[in-house]
Amino acid sequence: MDIRSFMPSEEECALVLREVRWWEGVSCPRCGSQSVVRHGRHLGVYRRYLCHDCNRHFNDRTGTQFEDSKLPLRVWFFSAFLMQYKVSIKEISKTARVSYPTAFNLAKKLRRGLYLSQLQEKMKGIVELDEVYVTAGLKGKHGLKRPPRVRCLKVRGRGTYTTDKPPIVGMVERGGMVRLIPSANMTGQTILRRVMNHIDEDAEAIYTDEYSAYKILDGFCNHQTVNHSLGEYAREGGIHTNTVEAEFSVFRPWMATYRGISKENLYLYCAQYSFLRNTKEEDRARRAATMALSHLTNIEKETCTISLI
Repeated sequence: MDIRSFMPSEEECALVLREVRWWEGVSCPRCGSQSVVRHGRHLGVYRRYLCHDCNRHFNDRTGTQFEDSKLPLRVWFFSAFLMQYKVSIKEISKTARVSYPTAFNLAKKLRRGLYLSQLQEKMKGIVELDEVYVTAGLKGKHGLKRPPRVRCLKVRGRGTYTTDKPPIVGMVERGGMVRLIPSANMTGQTILRRVMNHIDEDAEAIYTDEYSAYKILDGFCNHQTVNHSLGEYAREGGIHTNTVEAEFSVFRPWMATYRGISKENLYLYCAQYSFLRNTKEEDRARRAATMALSHLTNIEKETCTISLI
């Protein structure tokens, strides 16, 4: 008995992939035609198809992140299952019996799929908004032309991306989704862009603290504030930011699992955390499959750029 005894079968994973990908019917990933017929098997597990319009073959994995992967699909699903828990990349590498670079790239692709899927839906209702600062430099990056960062270096003022203490904007919709988004800084313009990208303009209300940069939101939805400097943490009518602040208390120990990360990849970790929090009530096997296949609805967005401003 080895670890593969506890993985799902390749046939079962192939079936889930086929059901999710072709739920509207099989179509050619190259020309989009639905004039398609089955034409044998690929690797003995995946269905192979022939497109009558472009006269080319494809299979269930064609056009997905699994297409050029040498890993069995069951390893992708099993790794997604492990990523639901506070497990490091090194632990995934050891458990799934793959090299560390392979496990790192696999996890990065899974997280990117989650990030892209979160760009589609905006928050509504009452949204609490606050920020938290994390220490994140350029861990693992080679050829840096700068001296090492001094440990315990205290930078005056609020942290920024350039000072290796990027802010993370936290948004929590009461009774709804959680979303954490890294930013380059906490200027008014940056906050406004974040809000416009992730909160519906018809949202019921936005609650923040009295930080001056949030004043730019006064013309966006119903913006209400609480003044922490005066000892005010809640106002009549349920106006407070306690929910999003409590979310940060969960986020910090979760991030500590990874023992420091590169700020260039911070958005991927935030996307993973947001996904786990938003699906915490789901069945674990179903959630793992959702994570593994989240990129399928975002294939056309794979070239999108990551903006921190």
